[in-house]
Amino acid sequence: MFKNKLLYLILILSLVPMAVKAQSLEETVAQLSNIAAKKYVEPAMTAFGSNLNSGWVNGVPQQKTLGFDLNIKIVGMGTFLNDKAKTFATDGSFRFTSSQADAILANSGITSSNPNYNNVKQGLLSKEWNVNFSGPTIIGKDNEYLKITFPGGTVSGVTLNPYTETITAIKGLLNDLPILPTGVPQVTLGTVMGTQVMVRYLPSIDLNELGKFTFAGFGIIHNPAAWFPNPFPVDLGIGFFTQKLKIGTIIESTATQYGIFVSKTIGAIVSLTPYAGFTMETSKTTLNYNYNYSTVVNGAVVNASDKISLDLEGENSSAFMIGATIKLAVLNLNVDYKMAKYNTLSAGVSFGF
Repeated sequence: MFKNKLLYLILILSLVPMAVKAQSLEETVAQLSNIAAKKYVEPAMTAFGSNLNSGWVNGVPQQKTLGFDLNIKIVGMGTFLNDKAKTFATDGSFRFTSSQADAILANSGITSSNPNYNNVKQGLLSKEWNVNFSGPTIIGKDNEYLKITFPGGTVSGVTLNPYTETITAIKGLLNDLPILPTGVPQVTLGTVMGTQVMVRYLPSIDLNELGKFTFAGFGIIHNPAAWFPNPFPVDLGIGFFTQKLKIGTIIESTATQYGIFVSKTIGAIVSLTPYAGFTMETSKTTLNYNYNYSTVVNGAVVNASDKISLDLEGENSSAFMIGATIKLAVLNLNVDYKMAKYNTLSAGVSFGF
């Protein structure tokens, strides 16, 4: 029982807001075409990718050929979300639902008693229209809603006025969140020829209607000074890290980072280790969902859906990181700050031997 509770605690840390909001996200983007859906979720996906690409390193391996180092760590990361990322506006294609078509017609004074009503409505629903989208992204305020502006036009010989539809179901799911948090467990093992390996892993867990959650990552960092007879004045490391997260068939996210790191340990049983690094990183999240709309089949209005698969690339590409670790016997506390397009703060608590 305790083991299961611990796993779920770690899971909650790891998936806020990815899994907690995954079902709400799926239901929300079902009302959006791919262009609008991409703009809506992009800031959160970039921030989540930046989180995954943080917290791997809290010091470079020592310049030794053989030793035993084991470090068990819980890492917490938080990417700061700026106000520019909380709203969006873009033009794109869109297919209306039956109720939205009714509202467009009513706005032009066309009621169901009009003999052309059905023809015009079917004309609206039979194709995609170029519209303007504006409103909150997923990290925006929950009291602001998406607006879809139909520019007007002639349909089946009838001129329709411009119309703006407010969709209250599409709002800021994360309600103006200032920082997007994530947490993962990590184990570091070394040292052989100045090399340590890191593993991030959670057992597969069934999230019922969301499907199975899986998460795993691997990293390696090497100190080339281990090959030289004379010690370097600082510890220098070259590292590579990658990981993958999947939530059912809805979300799949990968993050990869490589870079160069430097650190210097002052002390022994009780010590201070300042460290810094320059990294290159990529992240990609695939969002799969069904886009729901109305269309016309054999002269009748019917509900339809298209399967959409969105690939979202993280906006962070290079970053500079600086931090410090305090060692108190077997307890280690570290904090660092990564400066990039999306800045990220990470902190860790670990036990090392």
